[in-house]
Amino acid sequence: MERRSEILRTIETKPGITFRELARELGIGIGDLQYHLYRLEREGRVFSRKVGKKRYIFPGGFERDAQRLLIAISTGTRRKILLRLMEGPMSQKEIAESLGISQPTVSYHMGELLKLGMVKAERRGKNVVYTLEYDPETVVRLIREYRPGLWERLADNLIDLLAGMGDEK
Repeated sequence: MERRSEILRTIETKPGITFRELARELGIGIGDLQYHLYRLEREGRVFSRKVGKKRYIFPGGFERDAQRLLIAISTGTRRKILLRLMEGPMSQKEIAESLGISQPTVSYHMGELLKLGMVKAERRGKNVVYTLEYDPETVVRLIREYRPGLWERLADNLIDLLAGMGDEK
């Protein structure tokens, strides 16, 4: 029971944690973790959501909109794309160039973000323009609330960026 309580506490403090991350963080074997999660899910204390090849785990009753966002920001590339889209609509090419990644990589991640309902795609001539379908203030609130470590890294990156801009003068 103590092990199960530890698992539940971790899920409550890090909603949307992946199965593998949870196992690694707690140093629990896969089979042991599967057993305890099965019991916690049957009791309605946690639930999981599979997206692609990853299984995300949330505390029972966790808000649906927050689930989608936490899944969306779970990878660095999708997180960077969402942050770029907070500035306004962008084409796939613009996103790829601004992040220094290939267009096929952007295409893959945009497909995932579309499935999650995080972005909207609109064809404009030969280009597809993506728009954030999520209130930017909500994105910021949820990152701050549920991923404080990520929020601190983003703030540090912004400070580094601003400090670097001063060096260019």
